Amino acid sequence: MALTWGQVKTWSSNSLSTYAGTVGSRRDTVVKQADALQARMSSFQGEGATAEALRCKMKTAHEALTTLADDLAEVQDAVNAAAGNVSDVESAVKKALSVASINGFTISDDGSVSCHIPYGTDGTGAIDAVIQNVKLLVLEAMALADYTDTSFHASLGSAGTDKSTSSASGAKTRMWSKEEQEKFRNMAPEERAKFWSEQSYEQKQYLADRYPELIGNADGVEAWARDRANRINLREQKLKTEKLIQHLEAAQHHPSSANLPGSYFDSNGYYDPATNAKLARAKTDLAAYKQIEATLAGHISLEQYQHGKQGDPVSLLTLQDDGRRVKAAVAQGDVDHAKHVATFVPGIGTTVDGSLEMYFRETGNLRHAAAAQGNMPLKDVATVAWLGYDAPGEANVSNAGDIASPKLAQEGSDRLAGFLTGMHASRQFGAGDAHMTLVGHSYGSTTSGMAATKVKPGVIDDLALCGSPGMGTDDAHNYHVDQNHLWVSGVPQGDSVQGMGASGIGPVGHLGKNPMDADSGFTHLSDDATGSSKYNPNAPVSLPINWNFDNHSVYLDEGTETLQDFARVVAGVKR
Repeated sequence: MALTWGQVKTWSSNSLSTYAGTVGSRRDTVVKQADALQARMSSFQGEGATAEALRCKMKTAHEALTTLADDLAEVQDAVNAAAGNVSDVESAVKKALSVASINGFTISDDGSVSCHIPYGTDGTGAIDAVIQNVKLLVLEAMALADYTDTSFHASLGSAGTDKSTSSASGAKTRMWSKEEQEKFRNMAPEERAKFWSEQSYEQKQYLADRYPELIGNADGVEAWARDRANRINLREQKLKTEKLIQHLEAAQHHPSSANLPGSYFDSNGYYDPATNAKLARAKTDLAAYKQIEATLAGHISLEQYQHGKQGDPVSLLTLQDDGRRVKAAVAQGDVDHAKHVATFVPGIGTTVDGSLEMYFRETGNLRHAAAAQGNMPLKDVATVAWLGYDAPGEANVSNAGDIASPKLAQEGSDRLAGFLTGMHASRQFGAGDAHMTLVGHSYGSTTSGMAATKVKPGVIDDLALCGSPGMGTDDAHNYHVDQNHLWVSGVPQGDSVQGMGASGIGPVGHLGKNPMDADSGFTHLSDDATGSSKYNPNAPVSLPINWNFDNHSVYLDEGTETLQDFARVVAGVKR
């Protein structure tokens, strides 16, 4: 039976939180009983067949109590998670009711919005716009409620079964208060890495399962735990987005939608601008989640690999939906233990749904080439495709403002610096320091260059840029990187991005000095990408004024010398 607005607006997270506390108390009682029985078993001195039979019965009872404690812990987790989601629903409902009330509207129990002023009679269309907004707020709240109901039902159904995501023992774990969660969220990566290292393995598993969005995007947390959390986060975000799309599309086909001013009808139903925009974003987000799923499919997780499962691990190290689009970082290899770790940052036109497959392939090329160039096993190298920021859109007039401005690079560099710092800090409490290379391409080279000015010395061992519009600074000495470990490559033909942001030609603003300049401080790598099947030898010379990008994205293609030179840098053998 479908949920109604009348039902949802009565939801209370407080009652769920209270019930979770009750379940937790029952769990604590069971744990104490299990501990007491364990103590009795340890002190029991009887001998003979009867004594042995008693020991067997006590062991069976202890196992049953332990299992019950774990099951209760999972139920408590499910209820607490539902309480958090219901709290979000309450906020969404409150927002819709508040906007409606302020403007003199009412929302009926079926979710319909009514107003004493007829559509369009205010003369400005302002009333109409608010009605559209309230209807959209109701739809969003109902979609969130639908997701909450579905997710809670699934969690309760899997608790105490083999389908449960949690493998941590309830007796060895504990949940965090809201204050503890907030404290953890506000930690610097170095502080967080130290704190994380002090947790038991069971607690780390539990935290990843219980707070996936928090742990999955926490710089300083080990890669296996971020991957574990983000796989859960991916599933939940995909479900939430699917529910939103269902509700938005259903609204489009509802007869009442035809009465919305400014709406229009096509083969898909009735549209209003606000709903159309929300639906378009949701569909793009869903495409991104499906692409991430496809990328992870067929590969073992990093945690499975670290526990001895055969295969080549792939891990999801970042998953965020803030800003303009879904952001993600996908690694190949064991980031926690590999001797060499390279992070690749792409640029203009990058989206998870449209670009992840290509950059996953290219970072795979880089990883295999680095292992070969360094004459080392593949397990010693890990690569990360970092699509963790809002890159500018494709190179056209509509995106000229973003491409011209360093704003997105500055924002992205803050995220990137935190990611790199966290990975480095985590290694200090684990396998030890790794040789870390940052590779930036296109606008991603500007983002990478800015990040290199924000990290502490020792985090980035080598900085390599290619197809760069600007190096993110005017002076290489601003980088916290050894000046002998700055590298650049730029194909001679068909890459007009090179130096575009340094010269300020046309609509492009200043993105830093051109790293291809002789006085940039960068050591020149090979510019030979002719081995790429996509290389156009007839493209014009690589100058900003030529406005040709045929060879802009071939640097890490198989068969190129540029790939091999970058691989030497990643392997630490380029001198």
